[in-house]
Amino acid sequence: MPIAIELFCGCGGMSTGFLDAGVEVAAGFDIDRRAVEAYRYNHEYRGSRGFEADIDGLSGTEILRLAEVDRVDVLLAGPPCQPFSIVGKRRGREDDRASLISEFVRLVGELRPPAFVFENVPNLTTIADGEIFADLCRGLRRLGYRLDAEIVAAADYGIPQIRRRLLMIGAVGDEIGFPSPTHCGALLIADLPPHVTAANAIGDLPDAGEYGECGIHNHEPTLHTPDMVKRLSALRPGERERSSFHDRLHPDRPAYTLRAGTGNFSPLRPIHYHYPRVITARESARLQGFADEFVWPDWIPRLQQYRQVGNAVPPPLAASVGRHIASKLGWELVPSRTKGDPTRRAPAIVLTDYERRLRRESRIRGASLGMRRRA
Repeated sequence: MPIAIELFCGCGGMSTGFLDAGVEVAAGFDIDRRAVEAYRYNHEYRGSRGFEADIDGLSGTEILRLAEVDRVDVLLAGPPCQPFSIVGKRRGREDDRASLISEFVRLVGELRPPAFVFENVPNLTTIADGEIFADLCRGLRRLGYRLDAEIVAAADYGIPQIRRRLLMIGAVGDEIGFPSPTHCGALLIADLPPHVTAANAIGDLPDAGEYGECGIHNHEPTLHTPDMVKRLSALRPGERERSSFHDRLHPDRPAYTLRAGTGNFSPLRPIHYHYPRVITARESARLQGFADEFVWPDWIPRLQQYRQVGNAVPPPLAASVGRHIASKLGWELVPSRTKGDPTRRAPAIVLTDYERRLRRESRIRGASLGMRRRA
């Protein structure tokens, strides 16, 4: 069975997809403690360990030692995109996090996997006149890898969200290309189903409520002022609210691209197409392609839950890539061996509904109340 390791793993969207495909993911590494907590909760029962670690300076030998493996067949990585994202400050090399791309190249050289997958925002290819992306490609080619890079739309792979991302697949030997899309948009392609819509993804969920009320993890409501509720109620599906800049989902289209935010900044979340409120963390997870078995324990703050969803690679897209690489490299995949039993986990609910509500109300943010964020 092929072995994968994920760097900059966050909560583990890429790991989830590869495990779903039947690839053994030995470990995930990230510097964010809360993200690693979520990774451990959702992957350890499937045989993958999470480590809180700074990739900068971590050696390939140390990674293998911690993961308790003697090799890695596919290295997965999605370095922080904020230095390059069009919705960020776009500082490029001036942002310290941009150097993590060089750390990825270094670790590819030290670990020498037969294949790797690199994910980031499309703007990486153009920022700084394309020099950062060109340096990345040159460094990987010097190590002997053939590269395929494309801007892919998540909606074309069954994710109910408009999300375009740069994907690069590298392999020793021949180029292996990309998996074929599984869904299509307005211009229908023979034998392909249409894009999955927001209603397809979240339409069966009841209105948001405390866990004791609805029995659904991570489906707690956000508090809005009466004025905000009135404004959102008047907003038609697919429209933007003028004062707050919230976009309302359209039930018959894929969702807008979900964003993560940084620091204490919580980005504007889409408005539910039926209810006059922002979508819940569970609805966000569904729009990102996470199954309901992927749970954020209630000791992880909701801001972190939203942020981790926004930072993640959609698992169905990752699964398509994993199966494609396996088919090209002759790996045999056995998904039943990497499925695991989620009932073996510790309980995800440790707080009462009352305690959870108090914590949520203590973290009210301006965007939830309909106020513009000041620069």
